[in-house]
Parts: sequence; structure tokens; C-alpha cells
Amino acid sequence: MKKTVILVLAAAALAACSRQDGKILARVGPEKITEGYFDEKLSEISPAAQEYLSSKAGRKQFLDVLIHERLMLIAARGSKVASGGDYKSRIREKEAEMKKDLASYKDFLLTRMWIEDLRNGELKVTEDEIRDYYGKYPYKVRLAHILMPSYEEADKVMKKLKAGADFDKTAKEYSMDKDAVRLPPVMYGEFMPELEDMAFKMKVGETQGIVKTAMGFHILKKLGQDKADLASSADRIRKILEKKKFDAYLARFQEKNKVEVLDEEYK
Repeated sequence: MKKTVILVLAAAALAACSRQDGKILARVGPEKITEGYFDEKLSEISPAAQEYLSSKAGRKQFLDVLIHERLMLIAARGSKVASGGDYKSRIREKEAEMKKDLASYKDFLLTRMWIEDLRNGELKVTEDEIRDYYGKYPYKVRLAHILMPSYEEADKVMKKLKAGADFDKTAKEYSMDKDAVRLPPVMYGEFMPELEDMAFKMKVGETQGIVKTAMGFHILKKLGQDKADLASSADRIRKILEKKKFDAYLARFQEKNKVEVLDEEYK
């Protein structure tokens, strides 16, 4: 059991130096292991081993692991591997990767904080706006859809449906989106804009199409329509209105910043 614990701890101990504060527990050559470092490394161990490590014997054994790990690191630093081309090459690769990751994280964090700032300003949605929107669009609709890659193929499917073919079975056989034939209930503003008006104007049980979107060619069947409860739908409506305001904000910004797709394949 103790040998297994030692192996687990040794695998978990990291080579990188960390906090060096607090009482000095051990010296390993020119370096020291402090209480702060000990506790930090201890916190990285799985909860299953924590009970054993909380004992005096367990803590002593864990310190032995850290000493052993530090001895290995000091020996490695003084070896020919440390000055070798392969090691330095891998470090350069990792540094380049970390630099790229940091740049991506900085962009992500800046964008997220900018959006949060907008939410407290230009995108802020009032309770009156939520009530007004609910007054205009109080319903949720349930839909099934068939998605085809071309108008011609969608037309063939539509003819089968008009001839009496079962919608679900036909969708499972032909649709590009076989795993999502029946869609989650949507409120107005949550669905694809090209399909939204049609979906809400259709009668329950009715099938309509063919409508082109960026995804392909759609055929819709309306399965149901229910009036939503304002209290339980307020957050959904808030997100819908936020998105509308954000889309309008971005459209105004784009007017001042020219966007041009240069590759013909993407136009």
C-alpha cells in the first residue's frame, strides 16, 4: 500500500519551483523546501490520498518524495542534457506555444470583458423592454425539420411528404441532420431569421418549405405552439433582446470598418 502511495505521489510531484515562503523544512544542496511549497504541492494530490498524508508518517513520506524530486531536478540541471540541442529545441517550441496561447487568452479575456461592459451599458435590457417583447411574441413553437444539401434534393423530399410520407421517417432517411429532426421549443428571436416568420405563421401540423439558409435547404413541420409564461421566460427574452442590440451595435461598427472577403471560394 505504502509503495503504491509513494508512486502516486512521485508521479504527481512537479519539477517546477513554486512558492518558497514559510518555514524551511529541508535543504537539498543549494536549494530549500519550505512549508509554503510543501503545502502547495500537497494541495495538488488527489482527495483519496489526503487522509493518509494528513498523518505524521504521511507528511514525512511526502517530504521524502519532494526531496527525491528536487535531487533529480538538480542532477538534471547539471547534466549534458540541459545544454543539449534537443532539450533547448523543445523548450523553444514550448515557449512559442505558450506565447501563442497567451496571445489567444488575452484576446479572449479582452473580448469577454468588453461584452460584459457593454451589457452594463449599451446592451442593458430593461424590465419594460422584456414586457413589451413578451406582449408581441408570447409564444413558443415546436418544430421538426429536414435539411438537404440542394434545392433539387429538397424538392424530391417535399414531393414525398405531399404524397403522404411520414415526416419523421423521411427525415431520418434523407435529412443531413438526422440526429436533430425535432428541435427544442423556440421563442421568436431564437430561431434562424430566414425561417422564423414562416415557423410562427404556420398552422400546427402544417409542413412548409423549401427555404435556403447558410446550412442548406430546409423543410419545416410545425408540431405545436404554446403560450410561454412571462416569469419563466424573462431570462430568455433578455438574451434575445441583448443579441438584437449587440447585432445592431456590431452592424454600426462594421459600417466604419470595411470587411472584404478576398478568397473567391468563401464569397
